[in-house]
Amino acid sequence: MKQKNISFLTLLLVFIVWCPALLAQTRLKVAYPTTVGSMAVLWVAKEAKLFEKQGLEVELIYVSGSSKVVQAMLAKEIPISEIAIPAVIQANLAGADLIMLAGPNHKPGQKLMVKPEIKRREDLKGKKIGITRFGTSDDFLLRYVLGTWNLQPDRDVALIQMGGSQETLAGLASRAVDGGMLSSPLHLQAAKFGYHLLADLSAIGVDYQGAGVVTTKSFMRESPDVLRRYLRAYVEGLHRFKTDKSFSVKVIGKYSRISDPEALEETYQHYAVKVMPKVPYPTIKGIQMVLDEIGTRNPKAKGLQPASFIDVSYLKDLEQSGFVKTLYGE
Repeated sequence: MKQKNISFLTLLLVFIVWCPALLAQTRLKVAYPTTVGSMAVLWVAKEAKLFEKQGLEVELIYVSGSSKVVQAMLAKEIPISEIAIPAVIQANLAGADLIMLAGPNHKPGQKLMVKPEIKRREDLKGKKIGITRFGTSDDFLLRYVLGTWNLQPDRDVALIQMGGSQETLAGLASRAVDGGMLSSPLHLQAAKFGYHLLADLSAIGVDYQGAGVVTTKSFMRESPDVLRRYLRAYVEGLHRFKTDKSFSVKVIGKYSRISDPEALEETYQHYAVKVMPKVPYPTIKGIQMVLDEIGTRNPKAKGLQPASFIDVSYLKDLEQSGFVKTLYGE
């Protein structure tokens, strides 16, 4: 009888470990700062109920601009978010304790759309270019590109905060700015307003660490199991995104409010096919590039190590367990 009880308890423990969705759901607020395709993994994981599968009741909250997301995280209103590394670095330089756990966006998705009369880089002098907010990936990447073109941001070219991606698009439509940084596929809508592509940042030949899973070191210490389950759902969401095009396109359409088939196809091809790897490790080279640029304006960034802004232990555990290979049937 004693042996039977032990066997039952053992089976019960195994059942609980492998079936977390049957436990009480852990509520979790997760913020994202834009409605472009770089957020697709998060959306797909939510719509496919992969968080629930891991015992998590995730509420997605749209907060316009990464800087506002950071504020909410520092106020402990949001424990996890999907933001890019410039926001993480700049927050930590100011005393925050943010850490990136996964980052599937290794190439910049932004495109610089400008008025027809702006035909060359030099024509940008004296012009106003819309970005979401200062401190975001839009801000960083535009400053980086202008620097390579020997144009001084804020002196030769004015960077105008618009609020969010949709607000940038609205600014182009109203001619409030001369151009704007827009991620795929919003640049297609700008083209319909008469703007043309001056630079495709995904083709400039550099690694760049875009949006990924970000939390605080304090939350990581307090809730490691929650993060472990979250990353498990996230990686499975990435698999679903890359392998189930019809479902993923519908999800992108829902969250981005895009119905144009051409725009949806462009979004899927860019992120699911061209950019995102199977295992979403952040790119050290891409983080170093961000540190180098920020270091030109903030001496505190000089000498910092890219690895100090990430923790890939959860991803390594998932990969070493065979979870990723099982998902892809390898």
